[in-house]
Amino acid sequence: MEVLDKIKCPQCGAENDLPVDEKFLECAYCGSAIYIDKKKVVTHFVIACNFNKQTAEGNLKRWMAGNFQVKDLDKLAQISQVNFYYFPMWYFKTKDASSEKIYLQPATSTSISEIKKINIPAGSLKVFKEKDYNISEFIVPDVMYDSAQSWLAQSGVNPDSVAESDLVHIPFYQFYYNFKGQQYTALVEASSGMVYANVWPAKSEAPFRIMFGAGIAVFLFMSVISFIIGFMFERNTELALVSGEMIKVPLYLVAAIPLIIIAYFIAKKV
Repeated sequence: MEVLDKIKCPQCGAENDLPVDEKFLECAYCGSAIYIDKKKVVTHFVIACNFNKQTAEGNLKRWMAGNFQVKDLDKLAQISQVNFYYFPMWYFKTKDASSEKIYLQPATSTSISEIKKINIPAGSLKVFKEKDYNISEFIVPDVMYDSAQSWLAQSGVNPDSVAESDLVHIPFYQFYYNFKGQQYTALVEASSGMVYANVWPAKSEAPFRIMFGAGIAVFLFMSVISFIIGFMFERNTELALVSGEMIKVPLYLVAAIPLIIIAYFIAKKV
């Protein structure tokens, strides 16, 4: 199926720009109303780039400083390379009686599978016009339309429910960075600033496992102490057990305070 960004008026034959999210178009030359059946065309769109290299790097650094990354990654990571490009995605919109859904499939190979989760609001789509862009920044799709349709069918989508099929180019900065002798990569989507990565330097799990084991040991010790105290003050076994359960609650609270403080400092340091 051919990718289009123009539509001919059936009355006067003039070419009109395809609207982004409309089914009707008024010819700019003769004023005729044109109904657009988008099931029969693939529209070529591009998303505007709102970030330059410096602001994109700032978003990456903030992501690196997050709680899921190793401590001081934002300070210790060394960026070795930055590439800017428009990445092609197949954009399918399906409609049925109750809902409308969007499905995305990369139109070329990528190691960052997370970009399938990207959010593309309809209002951010702009019809692609080659003269407005540096064409060398656009990655040429190698996943053809038929292959993308096959993927859609394998995902359980009825082909008859597809109301619109588009090829969308999304601006990305791809950062390569080194940390402790290993190279990693992350994408910054240059429209929203979102960061996407499959692999990054993870926090060491050993301190958290030790903390988990220590927590179990402390609470077990507190349970034993509470029942010992209960039997010291009650001769009746049933009453002693009830007393032990009552003593256990304040002991747990006392034990939890230092454990929480230690866990906080471990999270900050690791």
